[in-house]
Amino acid sequence: MVVKAEYAPGSKDFSDVILKAKSAGAEAVFAVPTPPDGMTIFKQMKELDYNPKAYLFVRAPDGPVWGQNLGKNGDYVLLMPGWHNSVRYPKVAELNESHRKRVNRPADVLVGPSYACVQIAADAIARAGSLDRGKIRDAIAATNMTTVVGPVRFKPDGKGEVRVFIPQWQKGKQELVWPKEFATAPFVYPAPPFDRR
Repeated sequence: MVVKAEYAPGSKDFSDVILKAKSAGAEAVFAVPTPPDGMTIFKQMKELDYNPKAYLFVRAPDGPVWGQNLGKNGDYVLLMPGWHNSVRYPKVAELNESHRKRVNRPADVLVGPSYACVQIAADAIARAGSLDRGKIRDAIAATNMTTVVGPVRFKPDGKGEVRVFIPQWQKGKQELVWPKEFATAPFVYPAPPFDRR
């Protein structure tokens, strides 16, 4: 890691951090900004001619507003943690159809994991046979099921064992690039410089 920086959410100027990363030769950027901050960071990276080989942003590029506001300049960022509406697990097609009916597009990257939480809770309540909190907790701890995010189990310490999916913005939409057996497009690396998009 060559640069570690924090900023106040809602900042309008990220040039100091961007220029530090550029001058340090950082080839990858990992950030956890809000969507408005992430879009501002990307716009300013372009303005300052900073072209890292890879970007991994948590949360900022999750929704369709990323592509709508940045267009081709928002391409090549990886989303993490991620999910994609093309994964082949039970109930994904139904989830996409329901989402499409409500908002005219398939389920977004955060919809799948959210829906999986409901699937896990509903399954645990059914297995607990009660609304008793202790019984539900025990049922969740014993979860071993396939949801829209794939197989789900919990370790004894309560941490979930779930599959990780990594989408990447390409040509104005989110493509699933990993794991390869589910990929809808190949991973683009290195990311083309902004002036060649």
